[in-house]
Parts: sequence; structure tokens; C-alpha cells
Amino acid sequence: MEYLSLPLVLREGYLSRAALDESIRYSIGLILSTRVGSIPFDPGYGCEIWDKEYSDLYTANKSDIRAGLRNAIDRSQKMLYNVSVSFANVEGSNSHPIGLAIKVSGSYRDNDEEKKFEGTFVIG
Repeated sequence: MEYLSLPLVLREGYLSRAALDESIRYSIGLILSTRVGSIPFDPGYGCEIWDKEYSDLYTANKSDIRAGLRNAIDRSQKMLYNVSVSFANVEGSNSHPIGLAIKVSGSYRDNDEEKKFEGTFVIG
């Protein structure tokens, strides 16, 4: 089965296609980069991390932030299950001043075969 690739770009009359694992990666990236309440037709879509102050990311309870991220993914990305979220630092990157990367892992089914998913997403 083919899935749409993000961003949606019409080329030669067709939208780009992606494999299932790429589609899940695009979807999670969109969830993590969208503020909750910014999509009028789905007010629960998005991630609450954008409601935090910059300093809150370093002083808040990390398990609460991870749980919020995991819940956002569980709520909006139905193909992925057994989701786990962890943090990693982005060392020496001037283009990402916050220096926070979110590692997401889980499982999904593709043609009745269970597969593992793992992706890292930079916030900032």
C-alpha cells in the first residue's frame, strides 16, 4: 500500500508517495511540530510541548513531558503502538538552539507483519 508523502507537493499531476514507515515518520513529525488547538477541525491534534516556556523544558518533570508527547502520538497516530519516548541532546548544532531531540520508538503492522519503528525528531 502507498501513503502520501509530506509535504504535499504535486508533481506531474501526482502527489508524492511514501512507504508506511516513512508515512509514520512524517505523521509523528507533524504531530510534534503542531501546537494543540491550532487545527480548527481537530482541536486535540498536536503536542502540548509548545505551550511550555523555554525554561520549563529544563526544569519540568521529564517523565511528565515524555508522557504528554507519548499521549499526543497515541491520540493521533493510530498505526503505531507500544510507543516509547525518550530525550537526546543535539550537541554542537547552531541551527537548533534548544538542543532537544525526541526519540520515538514503537511497533506497527505492515501486511500482517509486525515491524519496529524508531525515529528521532529535533524540536526547535
